[in-house]
Amino acid sequence: MSTALVVGGGSIGKRHLKNLLASGRAAAVVETREDRRAEIASKYGAAKLFASLDDALAAERYQAAFICVPTAYHLAPALRLARAGVHIFMEKPVSHSLDGVLELVEAVERAGLVGMTGFCMRFFAPLARAKELIEAGDVGRVVTARSLTATYLPEWHPWEDYRTFYMAKKEQGGGVLLDECHAFDWMQWLCGPITGVFAVVGTFSDLEVTTDDVCEALARFGDRAVGSIHLDMVDRSLRSEVEIIGTESTLVVDLEGHAVRLWDPKVKAWRATAFEPSYDRMYVDELEHFFACVEGRERPRVDLREGWRVQRIIDACARSSGSGRWVALD
Repeated sequence: MSTALVVGGGSIGKRHLKNLLASGRAAAVVETREDRRAEIASKYGAAKLFASLDDALAAERYQAAFICVPTAYHLAPALRLARAGVHIFMEKPVSHSLDGVLELVEAVERAGLVGMTGFCMRFFAPLARAKELIEAGDVGRVVTARSLTATYLPEWHPWEDYRTFYMAKKEQGGGVLLDECHAFDWMQWLCGPITGVFAVVGTFSDLEVTTDDVCEALARFGDRAVGSIHLDMVDRSLRSEVEIIGTESTLVVDLEGHAVRLWDPKVKAWRATAFEPSYDRMYVDELEHFFACVEGRERPRVDLREGWRVQRIIDACARSSGSGRWVALD
């Protein structure tokens, strides 16, 4: 079995590494930090370790690569690996700006490679159930919707000082607009393409960060639906919710509670479905789907071009916040 290369040994890199090894696949890791290499060696002894991408590429050829370094550093290793004929799994977002993203997308497509963006929430059971209900017509035509993603940065990685975490550092591509962009993807997936935004993005809390900690965006979905997307990393209550109001019913997804509720207008009551309270399964399903695409058995649910489209929404929100104007997306 060919080896998969994980570029970046932080939390998401270690998660992918664990799942790769558990699936019986050979894996190698590029990690520049010596302390992380030591940690990975002690926990995942079956993985080969390299201090640089140069060392890894000199050692062997790879079937696929998982790009798990901080967002600002995504493009260079991904482009180099794509040019070497390696399939690319890119953690979201694709980059910290639009610069160079389309070059990567086109390089992957020209080479006939699989390029997938790590919007793992497409594999999250409550959201998948919501998608099924919408497609079945239970909600009717979507009229308005909202998404709220609220977290508290100091509790993300309680084992380290949040001020040293990349999420707190603008130069590394941290901040809620970039890192919590899952919401832009799942709202488009559920409600239709985002065609315009008006956003306010900035640092409003007392956290010691150089990144944005709040994003409030008004969005149009297609030409007949409107909604809002809220992102923050200052809410200590830890909430993540989606509400979709349609012509036939209302649908609520409690992402933290792992539950879906659909209003039944006939009996004036909610119909609720609960799911296993775990996020682990979606990462395994995402990985298996990626390799099914690499092996030609499936097509990517969310390819790199979809990642580029979300990057355009991120860019539109930043431009809207800077100008105080509505920004349309074609």
